[in-house]
Amino acid sequence: MLSGILRQSNLDLLREINRLSSVLATVSAPTELVTYQDMVSEACRYLRGLILQNLQYLDLSRDDILDDILSQTQSVTAVFRLYNQRIASVLLRYRPSDRLCLRIIGWLHAQHARTRDIPAGLDDGEFGVWPEPRVPLIYFMPSSGQHGLLYLPLFFHEFGHLLYACHREEMDALVRDLQAEIAALLEPIFQRDGLPAHPDTELRNHIVERWYEWAQELFCDAVGLTIGGPCFANAFSMYLRMGGRGKFYLPREQLELSEHPVAWLRIRLIAERARQVNLVEADRLESEWDQIAARMQIVEDHCGFYERRFLPSIRKAIDDMLTEGSPCKFSADDVSPHRWNAKSSSPVHLLNTAWSVFLNDPGGYAGWEEQAIATFLQ
Repeated sequence: MLSGILRQSNLDLLREINRLSSVLATVSAPTELVTYQDMVSEACRYLRGLILQNLQYLDLSRDDILDDILSQTQSVTAVFRLYNQRIASVLLRYRPSDRLCLRIIGWLHAQHARTRDIPAGLDDGEFGVWPEPRVPLIYFMPSSGQHGLLYLPLFFHEFGHLLYACHREEMDALVRDLQAEIAALLEPIFQRDGLPAHPDTELRNHIVERWYEWAQELFCDAVGLTIGGPCFANAFSMYLRMGGRGKFYLPREQLELSEHPVAWLRIRLIAERARQVNLVEADRLESEWDQIAARMQIVEDHCGFYERRFLPSIRKAIDDMLTEGSPCKFSADDVSPHRWNAKSSSPVHLLNTAWSVFLNDPGGYAGWEEQAIATFLQ
């Protein structure tokens, strides 16, 4: 009978939730993860309460409420698996070295009214974020990068995805406006005899659809540059520029499925925005990518998915999205050549200083970085 199936499933869930709660209780979370741990523990207590409620209702032996119990059991199962498989792992995998990334992430969240109360953790993987503001956030970073300073600015891009999620309705409206402008630019032109041309309507639709994801990625790039300035531009370029031909060119059929513009285009647009705020890195970074492309004999071609005439619309859309998201902006001190001070300088100043040291003395950088991290974490 259904009631027996439901009782069995709820007792199994209760046992699993109790087991996870017991394991979490043994974790000695650092200061940077205390709020995260509290939120996960509270979620377990809440789910446990729903299961106990289900078992009480099952004791009533009423067929008319079995559908509701089934629905709630399925809902609790889905949420618990989310916490069990994803969110709790941040606590269970914790290593003392995580404090470097967690300190940067915590500072980042504290800079914005919409994110300061959202706890966040770290997990291993390709750079990314799971931007769901209603649950503890997880940032992902490759293992080696977690122990150094140079690639930490890439978290600023991932933070952009959280800002987008916090302002989704307004952001989506701005992206739809951009898509409409691109669609208008791609409308058929008139031939010499006055008859409309017949371009590939399906391709045009693919281009417009693809800009829903691409606009978000370019917004996050702009967030990264807004927060970090040179350190973000340098980190982005260094991390991607040796990624092979696919970072410079993708054929049309792959662009139709790609959630990201090719990195070469992103560098172009980062450099274009960097020049607007007088960052001297813009020309150098763009030149480095051009040199690599020339050596591989790659001619810039975005197969119609990006054209120079799109740029004014893209620039306006990203500017409007930045106004809506309102990320913190790097200060003059953050890009100052003056020595970073642990007591008075921001983490952004530390990361810009790290890139300055690395670019000027790559051979001596490792020793400097080790001491800087130790000082930062004191």
